[in-house]
Amino acid sequence: MKNSYLLLLFCTCSFFGVANEVSTEKTGLGQKSLISVEQAYIRSSIPGTTITSSYMIIENKGEKTVTLLEASSKISPRIEIHQHSMSDGMMRMRQLDSIEIKARQRIVLQPSGLHLMLFDVKNPLKAQQNVELTLSFSHNPSVTIQVPVFSPLQEKRAQEADSTAQPAHHH
Repeated sequence: MKNSYLLLLFCTCSFFGVANEVSTEKTGLGQKSLISVEQAYIRSSIPGTTITSSYMIIENKGEKTVTLLEASSKISPRIEIHQHSMSDGMMRMRQLDSIEIKARQRIVLQPSGLHLMLFDVKNPLKAQQNVELTLSFSHNPSVTIQVPVFSPLQEKRAQEADSTAQPAHHH
């Protein structure tokens, strides 16, 4: 229970990130699909922990629904898709199998919402590092991005600079 509380506290204390963008395009069956990843970052490690989280905006610029199936990185043997929700006045976190992204929809992975949890991180992550992260989608090639590691101060500044970003609803 104590570890669950720390994990919950850790995830809710993060802020939204600054911009980086990667797009992948695939043409098949006459249909063009485009995935864009913006404002991705990974939270720096809290001393004594081997977990962290990652946030970003994923946009499906294509004409067909795609599904984020998984994320992977050499720094973590296990990355899970998670979602926070309020239930009976308490913030809860649950693992999701995937995230469906409809055509022309933006999904926001952010603190206290959808996010990626990285477990058993091999070495502490420090601000100014870059981490390679691969996102695997249905009906679209995988997207590999270089994700900066942010300190809590960098997260706060990024959120203040990008306060116009509004979260997309996920059902």
